[in-house]
Amino acid sequence: MLDRRSVLGASSFALLTPDWWRARDEIATELVTFNSRSRQIRAAVFRPGANANGAGVVFLHGSGGMGGNQLAFARRFAEAGWLVLVPTYLDAAADTVIRAAPVMDAWRRCAVDAVEWLTGQGVDRRRTAAIGYSLGSHIAVDGALGAGRAAAAVSICGGWDVYIPRRPRRRIPVLMVRTANDQVVSSESTQRWRRFLQEAGTPVRERVIPDAGHLMNAAQWDAVYTVTAEFLRESQDLA
Repeated sequence: MLDRRSVLGASSFALLTPDWWRARDEIATELVTFNSRSRQIRAAVFRPGANANGAGVVFLHGSGGMGGNQLAFARRFAEAGWLVLVPTYLDAAADTVIRAAPVMDAWRRCAVDAVEWLTGQGVDRRRTAAIGYSLGSHIAVDGALGAGRAAAAVSICGGWDVYIPRRPRRRIPVLMVRTANDQVVSSESTQRWRRFLQEAGTPVRERVIPDAGHLMNAAQWDAVYTVTAEFLRESQDLA
């Protein structure tokens, strides 16, 4: 019987067929694996063309897997010059729904190792970022502020409701993007996380996507990309 990890992974990578990304630009799409605590992690890679800027991002999907809009969001960064890695962190540990500490730790380690994969591809560590949506937001940001080496982190639709964060060990720029009508992760939850990080000395910015809920359409994901890319260009000195 297929488990949830296998089903989500298979459905996510099914979107990465040549037909789905039929060449409309020079972005190269690849499927790779990398190692995280002796586990093989499957990932999609979007490689930029001639406009490569030497920077890279890791995108961590939500608990429902990598939907088309999330993949398109990640790909937008490659179109603008970033090297992009989108790992299936469920390969690091099965989602038990309870999400005990060892499971979250394995997922955070996966995010940390994903950033290391970027640097192994020649990306300047000072121009790396971990970006996550919903459950992925905690994995990206909490991992980057812990054992990770990403130079910036972005939370999309994340908050205290997702998982209780750890006290940050690093001070890197963080962007929190929330939606005005999120009925899954409340505004109060995001604000609590923001205050927690700021009180620990972490520089945090916040942006709000109007008229959007937790599940966003393509236009709303485009708006998320715009504010995120602006933040990264500044924090990675790409302006």
